[in-house]
Amino acid sequence: MYDFELLPRMRATHGFDLRFTERRTVLKILYDKIQAKEKVHTSKRVNKIEHIGDKVQITTLDGSSYTADIVIGADGIHSPVRGEMWRNAAEDGSKVFGENPGADVATEYGCTFGISEPTNDLKEGDLRHVHRKDAAVGYIVGRRDIVYWFHFFKLPQKHMGIDFPRFTKEQEKEFTDQDLDRVMTPGTTFGDIYKNKTISIITALPNHRFPRWHYRRIFCVGDAVTKSQPIAGQGGCSALESSVALVDHLYAALKENDMKPLSNEQVEDAFTKTTEVRKERSTTVINEGLLYMKFASWSNFLYRLIDKYIVRLVPKTTMVDLMFSGAAGGYHSNTLPAPVDRYVKGTGEPVSAKKIDADDEN
Repeated sequence: MYDFELLPRMRATHGFDLRFTERRTVLKILYDKIQAKEKVHTSKRVNKIEHIGDKVQITTLDGSSYTADIVIGADGIHSPVRGEMWRNAAEDGSKVFGENPGADVATEYGCTFGISEPTNDLKEGDLRHVHRKDAAVGYIVGRRDIVYWFHFFKLPQKHMGIDFPRFTKEQEKEFTDQDLDRVMTPGTTFGDIYKNKTISIITALPNHRFPRWHYRRIFCVGDAVTKSQPIAGQGGCSALESSVALVDHLYAALKENDMKPLSNEQVEDAFTKTTEVRKERSTTVINEGLLYMKFASWSNFLYRLIDKYIVRLVPKTTMVDLMFSGAAGGYHSNTLPAPVDRYVKGTGEPVSAKKIDADDEN
């Protein structure tokens, strides 16, 4: 069982807080920042993508059709855009993705993610992991003492390919029932947290990084091409880093082209540079995430020994630094201004509100 003094160390080391909140809240914040809201079309699932000259035509399941200069797929592990990208390459006779792309993708773990109402003695800023053979349970408590929790488990057998396993609510119960008695704090079990849940979802956790993320005018980011174990907390961050890197390279290409539409060669160059600049870090994040998952689920005797008897001897501040080391070394945009720290590095004291407000206005 781990218990960390998380927030003070995060503030002093990185200059920012750690915040957990509902996906819908984040989406609303992002949506409110969009200026051209008329360009947002919801419930449009991609059905087919075709290259037509220097354009791309997208057809959705409801029959709608859109024409664009490029298509960016940020549509998850089951990515229809990725599938269309591979189909386009195959129909063109291209072998850039190999004979059977995705066949070597391994899925060894799954997870139930959930959100629960305030529970017993759990308070904002608390973070705790409890490990055992083939499973790990943990939570982070967010604002208003809302509990964001996860239950990782090893699959009965390793799955290969991109037809990822899907689970029912009955299977979720089967997996979580094994750890309901797990003690999270002296006053709270995992069962207490699970009983208070407002939402939960169970999903497979593939582990992959495809070597190529684009074909002609189609590009994929996020879980569609790089999927890490979420126990390391870098999945969404990795997608954001790739998105910013992509925009940087597209903007540089447009600027060099006097802001005129890009040729096929210029698009190819921007896409290739984006993949190259993200290759090393995304690979590191994926490898470290899988290592952490195997460690937390005691995949061998040595990991169990270290976890049970040695980790507790490591200073809490050192453990927090190790846990969030992945947050350092991320992609730095060359077009966006750097954000102002919310807390003074070294002390963790709040930065003046005036300085933060000035930064937010920019």
